[in-house]
Order: sequence, then C-alpha cells, then structure tokens
Amino acid sequence: MANILNIRVYSVAKLTDFYDNSLITLVKTPSMITAANFALINTEIQENINEVFDSIRINRTEDYILFLADAEYKAKYENNSQGLSPFVIDNREDKYQDETRLNFLVQFLQNFYLFPENQDVDNSEIRLNMEMMIYSHVWEAKPFLKKLFRLAHISNNEPYQWDVSVPPMGKHDFIRQQIRDIFRANNFQIAEVIRSGFHTSLRNAFAHSEYAFDNQNGRIWLDNYGGQAWELRDISFDDWSRRFCYSVLLNYHLLNITHQRRTNINTEFKTDTYTISHPSNVRGVRRVDILYHEAHDSFSFAR
Repeated sequence: MANILNIRVYSVAKLTDFYDNSLITLVKTPSMITAANFALINTEIQENINEVFDSIRINRTEDYILFLADAEYKAKYENNSQGLSPFVIDNREDKYQDETRLNFLVQFLQNFYLFPENQDVDNSEIRLNMEMMIYSHVWEAKPFLKKLFRLAHISNNEPYQWDVSVPPMGKHDFIRQQIRDIFRANNFQIAEVIRSGFHTSLRNAFAHSEYAFDNQNGRIWLDNYGGQAWELRDISFDDWSRRFCYSVLLNYHLLNITHQRRTNINTEFKTDTYTISHPSNVRGVRRVDILYHEAHDSFSFAR
C-alpha cells in the first residue's frame, strides 16, 4: 500500500490522494469491510465529486470560481467603522476551525485503513468507538456541510449563496432535503454517496451514547430505536464500516479535490484574474475582479 505518512490536512499543506487502488490487495478482517470494497468506495466517491465539479465548471463558471475562492458572508463586518464589506473571499476561518478534526481524521485513516498485506485491521472496541466519534463529527462539521450545501445548490442552477446557515440542531432535514435531495433531483450520484453514509439513527445514537456492541454476533445495537420505519434498530459491523467509509472519504475527498482544483485554477483557465458579481449593502451588486495568487494559494480583490 502507498505510504501516506507525509500527508497533512489541506489547510496546513497540499493534500495528495493517499490511496493507490492498484496496490490494494484483498484483505478480509472479521466482520469488517474488505480492502477491495474500500477501494471501490474510494474511487466511486472521487468520481462522483468530480462529476459535480465538472458540471458546474461548465454550466456555472462564475459560481465555480466563487466556490474555490471560499466566498463567504461575515455578519461581524456589518456596520463596522473601517467600512469593510461583509461579503469576503478567501475565507480562512472555517479551515482553521476545522483543522484539528481533519488532522485527526487523516491520522486515523493512516493508522487503520491502509490494509497492509497479510495484516488485519484492528477490530477492537477502541477503534469502533473512535469511528463513532469521527462519524458524528463529520455530520456535525459546519464547514463541510456548508461546502456540500453550496455545491448542491450551484449544481441546481442557483446563484452562489454567500450566506449559508447550518442549523445547530436538527441537521437531519438540512442534510437530506437541502443537500442530498437537491443532488438527487439533478441526477448526481453523490446523492447516493450521502445516502450510503449518513443516517440519523446512527448520528444520534453515537452522539448521545445510546448504543452497545454485540461482539458475539458482530452487531451494534442502537438504544434510540423508536419503532419508526426509517429508524435503524441495529447494524452489523460490516455495514457500519461501509457507512463510516462513505462518510469519512466523502469528507476527505471533497476537501482534497476542492484544494486540487483551487491550486490548478490559473492553469485551467489560463489567467489569474476572474470577474465575479460582488454583493454590497451600500452599492448593490457590482462586477469586480479577483486574483488568485498561486505562490501563496490565496485570492484577493484586484486593486
């Protein structure tokens, strides 16, 4: 398996794809996902993310640029004495806020999901508990959900949404209705990736410590089961591993592919200057130029 020890989270250094599918050999661990299935999921997710990016690059080019430029509305800049616009580009706060979680996620994948030949993945309760924590954090991470939301609505032929509010509670409807169903309505297979990863029963049970391991039968029992048709009563270790992999690899590859496309944007468009519609509370929407500085991986307004 390819060595990934030098990989860091994209906000610290450039990411590279750390799974070389051609080097993965079939490794079966008790009640766990196989390396072959992991490789298929890994490839599926990258292809589905790129499908959406390729579509909006062609059909919503300006919004594609705004997405890569991390355009954001910052309410704290409203009515400030310096006259700063609340509509900013190159927003770095989300990256810094999410950096610790992402570093931990990458390190966990390095430690447990390399599938070295003839070596089983540790199937201990410690690892399973860590996966549950990571899973809950993925589907609670506002920077990640904001990116998915924006990508879904741009792909729905909507203007870029500078101001995205992720609800502090009740993310079930937000993820399903405002992200997954929007992708599905436009026939993007990333909707099935989300369906294969996210389930409210799992997120809630893990977040509130309402679960128990059944090691003898290889299952996780969910104590929050209420008898509704959509709820999960229990899940096998193997099915859990698949949902975990769909979730964390979607999180990882969305950020990684976004970073790759951002750093290659000048090469792709053969320019470093891009014209966008910039909202203003005072002057309305104006057409302005922004620059991407490849050497510093940063965007700025043209002066």
